[in-house]
Amino acid sequence: MSKDSRGGPKGWPALDPNDEGAWRALGSNMGRFFPGSGNMAERNERLSQWVKGRVDHGLWPYALVATADLDAESEVVHPTGPTVKGINLTSVDYLGLAYDERLKEAAIRAIRDHGHHTPSSRPLAGHSPHAKALEASLTEFMGRRSVYLCSTGWAAAYTAVAGVVRRDDFVVMDELAHSSLQNGAYASTPNVQTFRHLDNEHLRSRLAAIREDNPKSGILVMTEGLFSMDGDAPDMKGLVEVSKEYDAMVLVDVAHDLGSTGPGGTGTIGVAGLLDDVDIIAGAFSKSFGTNGGFVSTKSSGVEWAQLCFGSPFTFSTGISPVQIGVAAESLAIVTSPEGDTRREAMMDNVLHIRAGAEARGLGLFGHPSPIVPVNVGKESHARLAGMFSFQAGLIATCLEFPVVQRGVARYRLSLSPNYTKEMLDSALDIIVDSIERAKEFSAELERATAEQKSSV
Repeated sequence: MSKDSRGGPKGWPALDPNDEGAWRALGSNMGRFFPGSGNMAERNERLSQWVKGRVDHGLWPYALVATADLDAESEVVHPTGPTVKGINLTSVDYLGLAYDERLKEAAIRAIRDHGHHTPSSRPLAGHSPHAKALEASLTEFMGRRSVYLCSTGWAAAYTAVAGVVRRDDFVVMDELAHSSLQNGAYASTPNVQTFRHLDNEHLRSRLAAIREDNPKSGILVMTEGLFSMDGDAPDMKGLVEVSKEYDAMVLVDVAHDLGSTGPGGTGTIGVAGLLDDVDIIAGAFSKSFGTNGGFVSTKSSGVEWAQLCFGSPFTFSTGISPVQIGVAAESLAIVTSPEGDTRREAMMDNVLHIRAGAEARGLGLFGHPSPIVPVNVGKESHARLAGMFSFQAGLIATCLEFPVVQRGVARYRLSLSPNYTKEMLDSALDIIVDSIERAKEFSAELERATAEQKSSV
């Protein structure tokens, strides 16, 4: 394959550093469309034109259409048009269960025995004996008081916040908390503060300031067990201790770590031995458990009833489907068995291999060993180009940028499972290295062309 960015593989647009459209497609970010001033239709049309420019130049990777199972190897149609077949590192199927035949059979049984849909909300008649059985299994797994199911992991996290926070309460959350937590917080109270990522001392200063002026107010501290974009985890023991010092409740979103890490798959909270100390846990089945849906786990009946009464996504959504319940029950049995331990070990072996390989190739990494391996690219323009070159080379791995991650730290987010060979991971790293180098070369050429045009004016 030609290394010339103007002559990419068949079906891909050519990039020319003298093309003003390429300049615009590589510049700016979604931050310019956040301000709420001006005509709404016109504002959205400007966004549409900016996205179209990126699509036209092969630089918009966020509307992939999968035409095969999203396993270690897959096939997708890129928004630009070409079909890409190759190594897939976008899946969050951390234990490699999503296409397991046992889960497929569980789905078939669920449809045969219970149908495919729950046509009522949980507070009305949208609950069932098999849903209660799954809740009981999850309660036992985590050693908690109670668990209730939600239709999605996002809804579970939002519900967990909205169910307990009232307008006069305070929410203090890690600055990189997931959008579901952020949205739940800002929808519930104007008193929302953030603390620096993983910085428990900064959390302490936030809580101390709140308590000085509001000695009796309710406070909810929120974090994640494993941060989905950075692949790192909090000092959970320290966070819980600081929170309790200031009489604050603690909510942890365990969507990415439950099942994939920790003793028996109990995640970061399990590693810290704090399953009985965290007040609220929000989880998802969409990662390690191979299906959709989520849940909220509580320590007390009071918190449970508050969320059941005031958690709007829970109250005003139909119940989780029988298919989700059946698959989640089957996957939970696998995740908590010796096979689950074997899968976690194999996944971690791949994680350690790719992290070592990335470091040996001079790539910068975020986080610590986990199924999420973020590879630093830096500039958004470099990431857009590198991402396109990677797809052209047969690597399905999207570069993420603001607002998904902070400005100036765009990155590949690689997701690992037991299903990769070492050879596949080495090939992926070689493609990433080559793609980043080509991106930087093109950007330098673009800067030269821009300077020449300015000097000629």
